[in-house]
Amino acid sequence: MRNQDIVSNIRLLKGWPIFLLLLLMVLSGCPATEPPLSPAAAAFKKEVQECLDRLCQGVVGAIVKGDVAAINETLKHLEPEALKLCRMCPFRIGVLDKNGETMTVYPFKAEAMGYYAKYEGVAQTLKNRQINQQRLYLQDGSQIYLIFIPLLHDQDLVGIIVLSLSAKDAHDRWGMTEKEFLDINFNIKR
Repeated sequence: MRNQDIVSNIRLLKGWPIFLLLLLMVLSGCPATEPPLSPAAAAFKKEVQECLDRLCQGVVGAIVKGDVAAINETLKHLEPEALKLCRMCPFRIGVLDKNGETMTVYPFKAEAMGYYAKYEGVAQTLKNRQINQQRLYLQDGSQIYLIFIPLLHDQDLVGIIVLSLSAKDAHDRWGMTEKEFLDINFNIKR
């Protein structure tokens, strides 16, 4: 019986390395990966990410307080830095509250004020708290690229920054196609 016990124990031990390897893989998780970006998309992502980092840090406190004047002042102060992002293309920055209601738009445009929680990009950002982007067609047929950035304060979603760029001007500046824009994952830092 003793030899049978030893043989049984050896058989059981053979499966442990595989089990431990699988357990290690599950516990460590598989990091999200991004397909290789074209040079144009990589340059765009790098510049936008730097701009977004500054924007997000600058407005969270004012959003928590609901202080629209302070948000506008922060955006005005950050504008010279943001202009480095897109010297050749017009862009607009929208700030939404945690319900998808526009708090402010910079530079101001009354037509951009409204309730956007039902728009796909806003709804996804409110739900998953991750950066999302999409392309929209305007009534004149032109396209804009939108990037939706969740703003968190103490793990609570307090608002969303929306960066809007003309697709044509973004293409002229970076040489980036619509597909390249949509393939970027802004949640993965390089």
